[in-house]
Amino acid sequence: MLSRGVKSSLQRELDDFYKQVTGSDFNIRQVTKGAFTQARANLKHEAFIELNESVNNSFYETAPYLVWHQMRLLAVDGTRLVLPNHPSIKEEFGEHGFGPNADSKRSLALASFLYDPLNLTTLDAQIAPYASSERELLKAHIEKLLPGDLLLLDRGYPSIAIFYLLKARGVEFCIRMKEDWWLSVKEFMESGEKEREVEFKLPKKNHALLGEYPETIKESIRCRLICVELENGEKEVLCTSLLDSDKYTHKDLTELYHYRWNVEEGYKLFKARLEVEKFSGKTALAVKQDFYAKVYMMSLSAVLAFPIEEKVRQEYNQEKNKHPQKINRTSTIGMTRDLSIGLFIKKMIRKALLAFDALVYRTREIIRPGRKFERKHRTKKLYSMNYKPL
Repeated sequence: MLSRGVKSSLQRELDDFYKQVTGSDFNIRQVTKGAFTQARANLKHEAFIELNESVNNSFYETAPYLVWHQMRLLAVDGTRLVLPNHPSIKEEFGEHGFGPNADSKRSLALASFLYDPLNLTTLDAQIAPYASSERELLKAHIEKLLPGDLLLLDRGYPSIAIFYLLKARGVEFCIRMKEDWWLSVKEFMESGEKEREVEFKLPKKNHALLGEYPETIKESIRCRLICVELENGEKEVLCTSLLDSDKYTHKDLTELYHYRWNVEEGYKLFKARLEVEKFSGKTALAVKQDFYAKVYMMSLSAVLAFPIEEKVRQEYNQEKNKHPQKINRTSTIGMTRDLSIGLFIKKMIRKALLAFDALVYRTREIIRPGRKFERKHRTKKLYSMNYKPL
C-alpha cells in the first residue's frame, strides 16, 4: 500500500485498498489507521531500497537497455523537500529559519537521485538533512557506479577530487563548469577556442579522499574542455574525461549534456505527479518510507514500460510517421499503481502485465520538436497534513 502511495486520508485509502484486494463492490473496514500506523513502525525503510535495487539489477542484467556510445549513461542532481512538523523530524533533519527575521521555522531535506536519463530508472536515492551538501550525497551515489559508466553532472558538483575519484573507479564523466571559479576555465573562455585539453593535479587537502587509490594521488589527470554556445547566445563550458575528439565529437558532447534535462523531468514526476511531499505520516520513519517507496514505484514503472516504449520507437522508425511518439509517463505510473494489487497480492501476473502493456501502448503522446514554453514560477502551496483531498 505504501508503494502505491497514500494521497487521500489514511483511513479512506485503507478502506479502498481492501475493497480492491477482496473484490468487493463497496469499501470495507478491515484495518484501522491506528493499526496501520503501529504496523508501519516495525517496517524498515531499507525494505524499499532493496526492492528498488532488485528491480534495477534485474533490468540491467537482462534487458537490452539504452546506452550512449556503448556506455551506461547516468546523471546526478538534487532537490529540496519540505517535511512535516514532528519532533522526530526536527531531531533527524533539523530546522531552518525563513522569512525576513528568520523566525518562521521549517524542517527541510535534501534529496538526490542517481538517475538513468535514457532508461528513466533511479539507481540510487539519498535523503539527508538540508544542511548537508549535494557533493556529500554524490559520494554516496559513486559507490553504485560501475567501471565503464558515463556520469553527467551540473555545475554545482565539479571539484578536482571528484574528477580523481571517478577516474580511479573507471567512470567517465561530463560536467558543466562555472566559468568564474576555475582559472583554467576562465582562460579557456577568454581564448575563444571551442575545445582544449587541460591537466589537473590533486591538492594535498584531498589526498585522504583517495586513500583507497594511493597509486592515483601523485598522478596528474587530463581532461577536455568544451565550449557550447546556446541558442540565446550564452556560452557554457563542459569538462569531460572523453579525450578522443574523433570518437566523441564536439557535437556529440553538446547533445550529450542535454540528456541531463531528463533528470529534471524525473523530479517533476516525483514531486508533482507522485506528490512525494504529501507524506502519509509525520514521523521521520514515515517520511523515509514514503520517499523510498515512491522511488521504487518510479523505477518499477519505467522498467515495466520499457519494452512498450521501444515498440513505439521502432514503429516510428519503420513507418516513418511525421512525428515520433512516446508513452505518457504520468499515466504509466498511475497504471503501475493500479496494477500492483493484481500483480503482487492476487498473483495474476500474466493477466496483469498484458493489461498494463495494452493500456500503456494506447496512451501515447506526439513529440513535437522545437516546442518551448516560458517557465512560470508560482508560489508553492504546502500540503496540509490535517485536510487531505478526497
